[in-house]
This record gives sequence, structure tokens and C-alpha cells, in this order.
Amino acid sequence: MTSLLSFDQVAKSHWRGAHEVPVLRDVSFTLAAGELVAVWGSRGTGKSTLMRLAIGSEKPDSGTVSFRGRPVAFPDDLHRGIGWVRRRGPRTEELHDVADFVSMPLIGTEPRQKARRRALAALGRIGVADCAGARWHELSDGQRTPVAIAHALVREPKLLVIDDPTASLNVLQSEETMRFLRIVTDEDQIGVLVAMPEMPTSHVDRLGMLSATRLVFPPPTEHTDNVLDFPDRQQSA
Repeated sequence: MTSLLSFDQVAKSHWRGAHEVPVLRDVSFTLAAGELVAVWGSRGTGKSTLMRLAIGSEKPDSGTVSFRGRPVAFPDDLHRGIGWVRRRGPRTEELHDVADFVSMPLIGTEPRQKARRRALAALGRIGVADCAGARWHELSDGQRTPVAIAHALVREPKLLVIDDPTASLNVLQSEETMRFLRIVTDEDQIGVLVAMPEMPTSHVDRLGMLSATRLVFPPPTEHTDNVLDFPDRQQSA
């Protein structure tokens, strides 16, 4: 499969005062169209840094991050093929409602009414059409996540990058979110990269673990219904 996103021996450190703190070391992986890859790890392991590197808003100290075979360029690639899901809402009160917010990525490239129709379709697809006329501050946490995903999907990206889509969601809402991401991955044949604080057990094609600056992908194993199984799990006799 041709890769959409590629990390090649990427390293990144942050500075705390005069001290350099390594965050990621020698991170290498690829993500292809039609593939949903999740990265999990505890707080502070570098998941958000990995996501920002994937969209190009941070640059690696060494190594390369490529989108469609060339170094990722921020913010250009957010307009040319990368969808970035942010739970933060609109920064302006000038927007009339949620449908206006979702249509924002299309402003300047589509007539306003056409952009709004596409926004309404995106909201309907993810199951929150009833939020279209609401204001962002009126939404619950369970509504804000799918609205944010619709905002990223309305431009029909080739790659979707999401930092912790299940934050503040209950178990049922988290399951519905991951199930929808699975559907979008399969139906639209896009690549999806998700960072999560807990290990997902379903819907993903590959699962990487971030720990001590390293990203490790367990060897692939046979599984059914998209439920992950790890090779070191012991079978009872």
C-alpha cells in the first residue's frame, strides 16, 4: 500500500528552562489510505507532540515527517489533504451557529450556501444534524466531539489526525466515536491517525504504544471483528 503519512527516524525534544527533555526518539511508521492507526500512552508520553508533528505544526529535531511523499507543510497541507480535529470551538462570536462553524474550512473556496449544505451533510453523517442551529457554548461534550470531526471532514481530507477524540466522553459515546471513525476510514478510504490515553480494543487496524520516548507497534496477529489481540497473551489450557 502507498503511504499517506510517513515518520522516518523522527526525534523531538522540548525545553524546560535550560534543560532539554527528549519527547520522541527514533519514531518510524507509515499510515496508508484505508487504515485506522491508534497510538496510546499515558499522559506526558508525547502523543500530542506526535499529532502536531503529523500535521506539521511542529517540526522534528531530526528525521522526516512526510505527507504524500514530501515533507508535511503547515498550514498548506491542512488545505490540501489533512484534516485536523480540534475540540476547541470557534474563536469568534460572529458565527451564527454550529453549521457555520463546520462550514468554515470551505469559506473562500465554495459559495456560502453550498458550503453550508456540505456542512449540514457532514453533521448529518456523523449523527448530530440536530446541533446545526445551536451555538458552540450550548453543546455538551458528547456533541462537541462529533461536531469537531464534522468540521475536519467537510473538506474531504485524505488524512484525518485526531488527538484524543474520546476525551470527556462516556463509554457509549467513545464506542460510537471509534465506530464512526472506522466507517469513515473504510467508506472514504482515508487514513486516520488517533492518539488516545487508554488502549482501544476495537475498530483499529494497528495499535502503537508510546513509552519512554519510543513508539512500538506489536507484531500483527489474526483477530476478528477488529478486536486487537496481543501475541504475548497466554491461552488457558
